[in-house]
Amino acid sequence: MESEEGKVLKSGCLDPGYPLPGKLRQEEFVVPQGTKFAGLKLGAEIEVKGMRYPVQWACRQKLNEDGSLTLRPNLHHGV
Repeated sequence: MESEEGKVLKSGCLDPGYPLPGKLRQEEFVVPQGTKFAGLKLGAEIEVKGMRYPVQWACRQKLNEDGSLTLRPNLHHGV
């Protein structure tokens, strides 16, 4: 997870072998208090035999050129 300026805020990894094929695995990133989520960039890679490959997000939102996902609000208040 990176800030809009490209500063890495959090990173992590899952246990080897996860996620299992056809299954989901949720992960939680706790960011510093007061950090606004809108504009943060979320990227993921999968490591296979020492090589890392970018994860392709399955979502409606358009991805960034590097394959990352910029977080943004999806609720419209006052509509």
